[in-house]
Amino acid sequence: MARARIGLDIGSTFVRAAEVSLGGSPSIVRIGQVPLPPGAVERGEVQAPEVVAEAVRELWRQAGFKSREVIMGVGNQRVVVREVALPALPDKELEQSLRFQIQDLIPIPLEDAVIDYDRLDEFEAEGRQMVRLLVVAAQRDMVDHHVASATAARLEPTGVDLIPFALVRSIGEFDGLGLEPSEQGSEAVVDVGAEVTNICVHDRGIPRFVRILPSGGTDVTRAVAASLGIDEEQAEILKQGAPIEDPSQREAARRTLDERAGGLADEIRSSLDFYRAQTPGVRITHVRVSGGGAKMPGFVEMLGERVGVPAELGRPFAKMDVKTGLHEADLAEAEPLVAVAVGLAMPPEEGPT
Repeated sequence: MARARIGLDIGSTFVRAAEVSLGGSPSIVRIGQVPLPPGAVERGEVQAPEVVAEAVRELWRQAGFKSREVIMGVGNQRVVVREVALPALPDKELEQSLRFQIQDLIPIPLEDAVIDYDRLDEFEAEGRQMVRLLVVAAQRDMVDHHVASATAARLEPTGVDLIPFALVRSIGEFDGLGLEPSEQGSEAVVDVGAEVTNICVHDRGIPRFVRILPSGGTDVTRAVAASLGIDEEQAEILKQGAPIEDPSQREAARRTLDERAGGLADEIRSSLDFYRAQTPGVRITHVRVSGGGAKMPGFVEMLGERVGVPAELGRPFAKMDVKTGLHEADLAEAEPLVAVAVGLAMPPEEGPT
């Protein structure tokens, strides 16, 4: 029987999952989503584990997932990612000493943090062999709430991954980015969720920079609602491109969308500008975008213009066979939304982590 993995993505407005079969040619065999009530998850943090658990139970019923083992993702303001350079040590010794070596670099009390790292590369400095690491520190209680929402749904979390790393696996391009092997170049993958935007810059699948912004598509929706004096449900429909008959309302909506979506694009650009300033000589050659916010009409093109490089929708379904049985139109609708869940389901050997 083919081995399968299920990625569980707990967003601010939906829980989503994707199952990837790894036998022979990898394929996506199931995807699904169920909405969450307001307040159950805020800015990527689970506030009500039992409420989320009920949504997860409904997701398993609706989508027909058989396995109860899941890989979960976290990405919010209570996660810190730092690139550090330390003396090179064997893995076991490095793991034992890591907490002591990074305690001044991580703004979280180490006793309250879950720590992990990726080796990026090794280099020599002043005659000493060094290793460059990407260190991830997450608040333990935040991770515990995520895990509790899955275990309350009678699932078994087998791993917790960083959402930006999952994005690299699902929508990142690993094959050179159109560059010669000697050239330095990076790609940015961006997931614009309802309340959180995850950004990862990678070089041929190796993550180099992570930034998590506490803003997303819901901020645009709320701005449209306030501008037009309508509820958020109506504003969400307009944000997705629904026609507006009243000329004055149409102009007000267009202006608000341009301003708030443009502000979000500028926040992403500023994060990428920071990375470029900190890494002289490295250029970002491409941006790939996923998440519900990526479906705002014109947003991907706007982001490309602001960043100054080509931008396009990320295509997680292009990386493997899709055997969900869903119609093509339904798949096209779902593809930007399940990029995180697909990436969580992809094994680390398929990507950078």
